[in-house]
Amino acid sequence: MYKLIPIIVVQVAIQAISLLTSLFFYYKTRLPSVFILSVILLLSLTIECIGLYLMITREPSFIFHFIYVLLNFLTIIYFYWRLINDNLWFKLIKGFSLVFIVFWFYTFFNSNLITYSFILESLIIAVSVLFYLRQILLSDKILNYKKLLPFWVSVGFLVFYLPSIPFLSLLNYMQDRGLFFILNILIILMNVFIIYGLICSNKEEKY
Repeated sequence: MYKLIPIIVVQVAIQAISLLTSLFFYYKTRLPSVFILSVILLLSLTIECIGLYLMITREPSFIFHFIYVLLNFLTIIYFYWRLINDNLWFKLIKGFSLVFIVFWFYTFFNSNLITYSFILESLIIAVSVLFYLRQILLSDKILNYKKLLPFWVSVGFLVFYLPSIPFLSLLNYMQDRGLFFILNILIILMNVFIIYGLICSNKEEKY
């Protein structure tokens, strides 16, 4: 368990840089989507710091992860609600979100299902990202996608949440936390894409 602490520290440092970059970008642009992104990054950084502390002190962390999974899900889904224009995809995401919330409440009474909450969250977020990327592909924005902040944020989310689905599905079969460094690396990559998007995106574009 303690072998993971160095990579977690690196991960937290990258997340802090990502959050500070997002806050600076928001200060400069006042774009609502950047504010939502900052909230997502703040939630993620906070839970990682709490998780690191609880890992060292060997205290239970269920309640923190239980609350985090809902807050993180709602903020990311809201991020895509603002971006997706297709009425059918929008309704599908709302339906998926309702299913997740119902399952999340049920998890409170059966903590053994928390892993499945993470899996369901990852699946719905990945689907929402793919809906958004499809929208870009079918629009004129595809000509300038490299300058779109939501595109790079979506790539970052996809890099983390898509591989998380099979990883978390096998979690119950793992003997220890030896492979958890994979998730740490995915989180680092996700934040690198977000930082790149914040630095290189078109500051005049409205998200």
